[in-house]
Amino acid sequence: MAGIAFELQKLLKDRSFSSLMISFAYATSLSAGPWIVSILSIIMAGMLAQKSTHNNEIVRQYQVVITYITAFSLIVSSPLQLLFTRYVSDRLFEKEIYRVLPNFVGALILSMFLGFLLGTLLAVSTMKELSPSFALLFIFSLTLLSGFWIANILLTSLKNYKYILLSFIIGFGSMVISAPLFSRFSLEGLLLSYFLGTSITFSLLTGYIFYSYPAYKLIEFDFLNRKKVFLSLPLIGFFYNIAVWADKFVFWFSPITGNTVLGPFRSSVVYDIPIFLAYLAIAPGMGFFFLKLEGEFADYYNRYYTAVREGETLDRIYELGYEMVMSVRALIQEVFRVQAIAIVIVFLLENSLFQLFGLSPVYIPLFNVLVLGTSLQLLVMAVLAILFYFDLRKYSLYTTAIFAVLNFLFSEISIYLGPYFYGYGFLTALLVTLLIAILLLRRALYEIHYRTFMLLT
Repeated sequence: MAGIAFELQKLLKDRSFSSLMISFAYATSLSAGPWIVSILSIIMAGMLAQKSTHNNEIVRQYQVVITYITAFSLIVSSPLQLLFTRYVSDRLFEKEIYRVLPNFVGALILSMFLGFLLGTLLAVSTMKELSPSFALLFIFSLTLLSGFWIANILLTSLKNYKYILLSFIIGFGSMVISAPLFSRFSLEGLLLSYFLGTSITFSLLTGYIFYSYPAYKLIEFDFLNRKKVFLSLPLIGFFYNIAVWADKFVFWFSPITGNTVLGPFRSSVVYDIPIFLAYLAIAPGMGFFFLKLEGEFADYYNRYYTAVREGETLDRIYELGYEMVMSVRALIQEVFRVQAIAIVIVFLLENSLFQLFGLSPVYIPLFNVLVLGTSLQLLVMAVLAILFYFDLRKYSLYTTAIFAVLNFLFSEISIYLGPYFYGYGFLTALLVTLLIAILLLRRALYEIHYRTFMLLT
């Protein structure tokens, strides 16, 4: 965690307003940059393809199919993501760097196999009326993206954010360039441009991993060794990704709010645009959270546990522990304040923004509710990140499982209650999840010295 933290600390050293703004912009680009680049690239590719083909329906089908590929690939690879990340962290701590690359290849093969299997099952069972070329592109894209997240999370866990951002810009930039050229081949052409852009990004990510880690073997599955893994981690990753997509699937497949776009692929005209814009609204909060986590909290965390390992006096350890706990509270409170300011700005400018993008103002009430919901999701992400820092896997599992169940249940109830309640299921699920997560974190912080010295997890 040192690399990016050192850079942020250097930028913040003089405590001036300009250094703070530069650090904030830097942190935002590194934390939210990759997914903003990918989202905006898909939108731009669709807009350019629309200008060249003058076919709105193909562009809509393209964006919906890409959304499903993203959702399925995240869900199918989610059990391996945290499992593999923890394995790598433990091996690096034990100076067994030579194990990283072969186990990365093993995790990549397993994740891509699961993606291929799911893609094939979906294509065979639900896409019989679609063209074989479309089905093959769907399978290949889902397979590739299932491995893509393993490479991305390895570099993310090792704090190599700048390279990740650069890879996304190059890969998805090529997709934007190729989309209008390939759009002459209809939907299949657009999917091919997406596959090529993703392939370039994937190649850059995996190439850097192969370059960075020496190894004596090519493939290894030691990350599945029962003695070296925690079974709670696959469940945490799976529940979190299911939770994130639960409300979307509910609205897509409800006969009231969803509609068929292409074969088995459905969308929700009512829900999709507001939720997409709401997620973009949390970029400032994500940047500030990243800044505080890596620029300040990580330093307090390291100082406390270094003092424990090196046998500092008990008074000094208690002093550093108190400072670390205070930094956790400050992090949560300040992320809340920054995101609250962002919410106020969004609410003040929303009419102008909707006019600028040519969107109907009828979406604004739902958009406002969803902005509050995504802001709470940001806070839940912040609490989960801190729980992972302290290796509180059981609390993380409780939090993600509650989020998954409540988001699905409350979203279904919101549709049953009617249009005025759309979005409130998502908001309420996150509010309850956040309160429970904070209570669990509060309990853990009160017991921090006991947990540290008694080795409880």
